[in-house]
Amino acid sequence: MSLRTRLLVLIVLLVTVIVTLLSAMNLDSLVKNWSTGVMERSELVARQVKSVVLARIGERLAQVIPPPRTLEENKLLWTRIVSNDQELEELIRATMTNASMIVEINVSGELGEILVTSNPSRKGKIIRNLPSFEEWRSREVTDRLLELSRGQQDYEVTLPLGVPQQKLPIFTIQVVVSSVFLRDAILPQVYKLGVVSAVSLVLSIFLGAFSANLAIGPLTSISKELDRIASGGQNRDEREALGKTRELAIVQSKLNLLGQQIRGAQEDATHMRSNIESLMARMDDAVLLFDKSDQLIMAGPAAERMLGVNIAKITGKNLEEIFPAASPLGSAIQQSIRLGKPAHDYLVNLEREGKPGTRLLMSVDPLADRSGTLITLRDAESRRQLASQIDISRRLAAISRLTGGVAHEIKNPLNSIALRLELLRSRLEQHPDAHGEIDVISQEIRRLDRVVKTFLDFTRPVDLAVEEVDLAALAREVTSLVRPQATMHKVNLQFSAEPEKIVIRGDRDLLKQAILNVVMNGIEAMRSGGNLVVKARLSAEHGILTIQDDGPGIPEGNKNKVFQLYFTTKERGSGIGLAMTFRAVQLHNGTIDFTSEAGKGTVFRLQFPVSIQVA
Repeated sequence: MSLRTRLLVLIVLLVTVIVTLLSAMNLDSLVKNWSTGVMERSELVARQVKSVVLARIGERLAQVIPPPRTLEENKLLWTRIVSNDQELEELIRATMTNASMIVEINVSGELGEILVTSNPSRKGKIIRNLPSFEEWRSREVTDRLLELSRGQQDYEVTLPLGVPQQKLPIFTIQVVVSSVFLRDAILPQVYKLGVVSAVSLVLSIFLGAFSANLAIGPLTSISKELDRIASGGQNRDEREALGKTRELAIVQSKLNLLGQQIRGAQEDATHMRSNIESLMARMDDAVLLFDKSDQLIMAGPAAERMLGVNIAKITGKNLEEIFPAASPLGSAIQQSIRLGKPAHDYLVNLEREGKPGTRLLMSVDPLADRSGTLITLRDAESRRQLASQIDISRRLAAISRLTGGVAHEIKNPLNSIALRLELLRSRLEQHPDAHGEIDVISQEIRRLDRVVKTFLDFTRPVDLAVEEVDLAALAREVTSLVRPQATMHKVNLQFSAEPEKIVIRGDRDLLKQAILNVVMNGIEAMRSGGNLVVKARLSAEHGILTIQDDGPGIPEGNKNKVFQLYFTTKERGSGIGLAMTFRAVQLHNGTIDFTSEAGKGTVFRLQFPVSIQVA
């Protein structure tokens, strides 16, 4: 519907409502005034009849000798006088001829029999019980008009006539008003009012159309100006607005400013789109951007290479057409969109006709305010190779950190052996009893042997028995295992984990030993007892295990040596526990770090990548 039509309809509706309200008010006033007049005339007629009846009774009573002594005698006499008075009937009929709405006037006795009437055929019969005209006047105007238009119902106006001592009236004067006369009198006025309302409505339509055209004229100019701005036209000269009204000139100026801003925004959007397309062209990952209606609006060249389709042909198509729900990739994407939750590095199989399936890592990220969806596809094999290279680099770095301590431990025994050999050489000639020195040499050689063996264990490749392991369950098992030792050291051992499983891939025994080393270090660090808290939780891509103790903390000078082989602060410690833990974590592509504050304890944090499930 056009603006002109809507404006015309609005004006017509507004005028129709006003005309209807005014007509209803006038109609109500007309019917009220007219019915009030009828009521007043009917009551006047009833009072006139009452006066005539009382006058005739008074005249006849004066002629009765002796006069009645009791009320009952008076009632009988009055009834006989009224029923036999022919002149009274003539007077009643004469009174009725002056009232056009009145069809009948009756005077009835106590029992309801008609004594005097303007209709001779009704005399002696029981008076009719008709609806009260006063009650009809109290109804809504629509109800009154509806009743007049559909029936021939008569109404009555009554006036009692009696004495104060009598509860029931001796006579009842009934004035009957005809609905036919009422309708004939009022309907012409209603028709006249309806014609006036209809004429007013027709005039309003013409005036509305004229007003709409007059109001739409400036809007048409504004619409043309907006079309020009939308098409990228240049701003008009300000002099072109001089011939227009002041308001239109102001709007023209504002539209020119708006046109400049829109063109600037379009240029920025074009520049930004060009930058995004250039960035996508340099990316190895396939990036596809869908709008809120799931239609593809942008994709990088990597998507064309990875999916084997022409990007130009699929741009603008629906997500269901590009990634059918029947395929594993399409099912995973649509499930993530339907749940409204992002998915990261979800391993799926891409199946293409005539080619072997490709393993991809899929990420689905809904945009803010549900304005679209960003889908990223990565080659899982290439990423696995890259992760393997990083893993090798981590192993080499870990071994480098450990060899420094090993070299230091080898150097000291060798120096001791050299010194003892020199002493032995000088003493053997003069003192043949040199067994003590020889024993020292033997002990140092055995210690050197242990160091070399441990070093070889660290440098020898480890074959991992890889399986899926629940990190939370494994940590709970370790805490149960060391609970007796914790009780002996007066340590309160606490464990907590999230309800969901934290599944990682690794060697169960090696991971168990790594966790056990950290937990036992925490227990032994609290010599006077304390609290040891073990927590397992799941982040977006990692399983995280924290082990916190209330011990004395690690001195600042020892923090860089904690994971070195043979470094220990315990009297009987071997110095290989945390080094082995460090190696085990590295072999599982994880990380281990800690924070420590003197006097407040230490928190170790072990982090492992969670297992990726294939769709």
